Formats: sequence, structure tokens, C-alpha cells
Amino acid sequence: MRNTHGMEASMKIPPFSPNPMTTPTPRERLTRRPEVVLFLFMLITVVVEMGRPALYSLGVSFLSPGAGYEQRLLVSLFATTLTVAVVLIFCLVGERRTLASLGLSRRGFPLEYPLGLVGGLALFGASVLLCVATGTLTLTATGITSVGLWLLFIPGFLIQGMSEELLCRSYLMVSLSRGFPLWACAGINALLFSLLHMGNTGIGIISLINIFLFGLFASLLALRRGSIWMVGGIHSAWNFAQGNLFGIPVSGIVAGPAPLSARVADGAFAGLWTGGSFGLEGGLAVTLILALACILALLIPSKSFGDKPSSV
Repeated sequence: MRNTHGMEASMKIPPFSPNPMTTPTPRERLTRRPEVVLFLFMLITVVVEMGRPALYSLGVSFLSPGAGYEQRLLVSLFATTLTVAVVLIFCLVGERRTLASLGLSRRGFPLEYPLGLVGGLALFGASVLLCVATGTLTLTATGITSVGLWLLFIPGFLIQGMSEELLCRSYLMVSLSRGFPLWACAGINALLFSLLHMGNTGIGIISLINIFLFGLFASLLALRRGSIWMVGGIHSAWNFAQGNLFGIPVSGIVAGPAPLSARVADGAFAGLWTGGSFGLEGGLAVTLILALACILALLIPSKSFGDKPSSV
């Protein structure tokens, strides 16, 4: 009996501790009305999506006439700086929030961000290993013709991954936390995060489920750590590893040069397991990895900020 009770106690979900992201400051101007929060989220998204093509066109104008797909893809990645700028201006100036409330505390960066980068490589690497182990995916070394071009994808994905975390976790989730329980904030922002990918090539039911699971995992981990540094690193490293290490489409987008080339085996099971044209994020291997990641994020204790834990 004692062993059983011990097992039950070890599986108990630890409460979320108060942290700078979820604790309001006296100066901030966040609304507590969820319909206004969601409206502002959509407004920011529309502004960004309308502005990015102009920024992309400006960037492309500096390319040589013979610039190929990879150069143009790089421009689109760097164009996500617009998302970063809009969210920061809106939150810091319009809502008078602090960098800490956005999950950008300087104290957490030196350790949390590098750990996130390693974690993102490990998580996606585990998904690839699952596919290789089941015989549904084979990898071939192809080499890189332009190392300089390949290296540019690193900062490109660092910006792109962090831009989505700022929009969905720093702004949306934190804003909702002023009027919703934390579990609801995590679920709502994960759902909207998945819907933002509806226009991607090859999107399907499993793809949407997996993107939802990634958003849920990122939300839970951000709440546990009290910042977005770790999840921002995971997000960027995941995308870079997928497209520019293993040569696999990133959410339906072919992502430029890679030292490896992935080939999906024939048959319906292989496509179901690996995601087909959408990439691994559309397959059951990633579903399994992200489901385990969500469980882990739920079970690990929250980072201590010197306050008593709050209820979920």
C-alpha cells in the first residue's frame, strides 16, 4: 500500500508558481475582458500579416535578379522581425508591460535559451529516430554547396521561432491569464497557434493536432519556467533541425540547404507516421514525442521565484 501511495504522490501534477509573466504589475494596462484580448490578438496578427509581404518585397528588392528560392525563403524568415517589433511596441508602450512580464527577463537568458536550443534539437532528433527505427524514413548525407547561405538560416530561424513565441505566449497567453485560469490560457493560445498554420501546404488533421500539442507544450513550459527563453530556443532549434539539418519540410515549407536528405518509404503507414508533404509535424511520430513532452512539462516542478505556489 505504501508503494502505491508513493507512486500516486509522485504522479501528482505540481502547482504553477507565481512568476513575472503571470503576476500583474501596478503600471500595466492589460484588459481582463477575454473578447477584447482575442480581438487585439487578431488585430495584431492582421497587421503583421499585411505588413510582412511589404517587408518581404523590400528585402527581395536587394537580391540579385538571379536569386533562387533559398535566398527568398531567408528574406521571409528575417521578415518575421516585424512580428517581434509589433508585439514589443504594443506590449511595452501600449500596455506598459515590463520585459519580465513578456517572459524576456535578462536573468534567465544565459542558461534558459541555450538549454532550449539543445532541447529543440533533441526533441526533433527523437522524432527522426522513431521514424528511422520503424523503417519509414531513411537519411542520406548530401553535403552543403554554400556554407555561408546555410549559416544564414540559423539567425533566420532564431528570429522566426521567437516571433511566434512572443505573439502566442508572451502576448496572448499572458493577457488571458489576467482573467482566465492558467490551464485555459494554455489551451486557448495553443488552439489559436495551430489555426495560424491553416494555410500551410499539406495541412491535415494530424498536422493541426501536432501543432496544437507543440503550442500546449510551449505554453506549459513557459508557465513552469516563468519566461519564454527556453521555449523560444526549442521552437527555433526544432524548425532549423527539421529543415536545415535533416532536409525535411517545416510545416509544409521546404527549408533550403541541409547536410542530410530524408526519404519517406513507400506505403500508407510510412506517410501516416512521417507526415508526407507537410513534414514530420504531420505524422504520428511527432504526435507521440509531443504528447510525452506535454506530460513532462506538466510533471516537472515550477521554477521558484520566492513566492508561494498558486493553483492551476
